Amino acid sequence: MTTSVRFVDPSVRLVGHWGSEELISSFVDVLYRGEERAQDPATVAKRIKMFYRLGHWSVFEFMGAQFLVECSRACHTQFIRHRLASYWSESQRYVDYAKRPIRFIVPKGFPEEALRRAYEDYLKLRELYPPEYARMALPNATAVKFAVQMNARELLLNFVPLRCSAAAQAEIRHICWQMFAHAWRLWPTLSRLVWDDLPNLHRDFCTKVPKGEDCRLYAIRDAEEKHGQLPEKPWLQRASVEYL
Repeated sequence: MTTSVRFVDPSVRLVGHWGSEELISSFVDVLYRGEERAQDPATVAKRIKMFYRLGHWSVFEFMGAQFLVECSRACHTQFIRHRLASYWSESQRYVDYAKRPIRFIVPKGFPEEALRRAYEDYLKLRELYPPEYARMALPNATAVKFAVQMNARELLLNFVPLRCSAAAQAEIRHICWQMFAHAWRLWPTLSRLVWDDLPNLHRDFCTKVPKGEDCRLYAIRDAEEKHGQLPEKPWLQRASVEYL
């Protein structure tokens, strides 16, 4: 049996997406004017802003994305509470970590030896039991990969206000900001509107943030201190889409 242990960072990879802001904008012409028109960027941005400001958020369900996420079992348990999403997860019942490396995700400075001992206990149990019983010895730090699919309304107007905030656990917050970066590229106008309004989209978004701090930047900085630098932060370059 192998005894390979890896310590990895929480990660997100975009694997697919559907719909677009241009598609939503085009529906205005098709459904209200009975014709199709070419969608220029200015018109698209204006209509997305209109839907957002008027609270017509159901239209954002016509676009969405699929991600491959890796985080700890503790983070995964929090993540799947968001029921307006689809999930397919790595199973500790069927995956045999005596035959493949086991991964752990912990905040920086966490004592690794306790996790290595837990893995040694797992290997001993695997000599007597199948993976579905040996897994009982695995800690919440054990990494799990899972596929998740969310529409843009659920991602940007529910998940992000809840899980990107400083009140959320640092690990799921780190994951949330990575997902937000992907959303920024896919749906730039809506993402920028959400960025501007984030402190007001959930009453607890600024909870635990020192007075005078930007709640968004504080939440990002704290997550990076515990789980490493985010791969990208496109919200720091604001020039590409103009508000109308």
